Amino acid sequence: MTTQQMAGLVLAAACTVLFVYAAAVGLARLFRRPAGELPGAGRQAARPDARGQRLAAAGALLWALAMLAALCAAACAQYPGVPPLQAVRQALCGGLDARHYLDLARWGYGAEEAGFAEQYLMIVFFPLWPWLLRPFALLGADLWLTGTLLAVALTAAGTVLLYRCAFRLFGSGRAAGFACAVQLLLPGSFFFVLPQTEALFFCLNFAFLDAMQRDKPGQAGLFGLLASLCRANGVLLAGYAVLWWVAELRRGRRFSARWLLPAAGPAAGLAVYLGINWAVYGNAFQFTVYQREHWDHSFCLFPQAVAIMSRYISADSLGIFIGLWTVVLILLEVLLLALAARRLPPDWLLLGLAGVAMMNGQTWLISAQRYALGMPALAPAAAVLTKRRWQRGALLAVLAVLWGVYFAAFAGHAPIY
Repeated sequence: MTTQQMAGLVLAAACTVLFVYAAAVGLARLFRRPAGELPGAGRQAARPDARGQRLAAAGALLWALAMLAALCAAACAQYPGVPPLQAVRQALCGGLDARHYLDLARWGYGAEEAGFAEQYLMIVFFPLWPWLLRPFALLGADLWLTGTLLAVALTAAGTVLLYRCAFRLFGSGRAAGFACAVQLLLPGSFFFVLPQTEALFFCLNFAFLDAMQRDKPGQAGLFGLLASLCRANGVLLAGYAVLWWVAELRRGRRFSARWLLPAAGPAAGLAVYLGINWAVYGNAFQFTVYQREHWDHSFCLFPQAVAIMSRYISADSLGIFIGLWTVVLILLEVLLLALAARRLPPDWLLLGLAGVAMMNGQTWLISAQRYALGMPALAPAAAVLTKRRWQRGALLAVLAVLWGVYFAAFAGHAPIY
């Protein structure tokens, strides 16, 4: 066994220990604490302020414009004299999922290549974003521009919903605003303004959680259905609904049939996606076949992914952004949740841990940073751990530097997908 392989096993073990500790603390708090301290207590009393929500929306829109300007500047530098939108397409079209989603919006799924190259492989992409763009495709609209504008609007809406959720969790506009700032400064957050699923999934996650906090299980079920039609980890919201049942029952409420809706929605969305696989290919799990055969993606335990990706760590661009960055990112995710385990509401903590386990449990994990954008517990965990101004300022400064490094690498065509 090489030194690098040994280091990978040590890091995998460290991640496992942190994960198990955080999960044990979360479950103990969920089942052992007095009813008044359970997740959800006091949520109705903490009403998000309208001014803070307006500032969150305005801040998100300004941030989105800055992201678009940065992307256009980077693309125009590579393709001087080309119009900005065309330059962005040329710079980004080759290696991102956006082109696949836009092709699906135009042509749909197919077992054969009826509309575009490798159409038969595109079943690995979930259908909601192409369905949302489909009417614009039928009208002949520019899907890159349309998708970008929709992504900007969804990012602003998602940021407001994050503010609302965080305000109820912490009872503080400052903490809620800080959580929004952390979310938008996560490295790779520029994916929110690109025409693919990040902004939509971000918005749907917090729409679901906002509805749960407001005790609107019907609305939550609808948003959960849409979330699981958008990304695979949308189904984790069904697990969150079960945690919510536990909390409500322990506070003395009687079980209601409408409580089934938040769990049924995400499960139904996944069932629809599996039904599409069956209708097109005759195999409900055909997407897993293509993920394994074409992209070498197979499901595994996330500590295994840490050990596997550590083998690729080297001094070149691939070794840094596919190997080192991925391994360090997973370690930081579980460390953040472990540190916040006694402060973050246990339902949010366990949802975060489930996201870490599911989205990082792949044998060829090349998009871990992008997946982190869809884990709703990370920004609240950062907010609950930083109480002082200097702590929050220092964290935002570190995130800004990391964001700049990651964006520069992306603009330089490093292996960032």
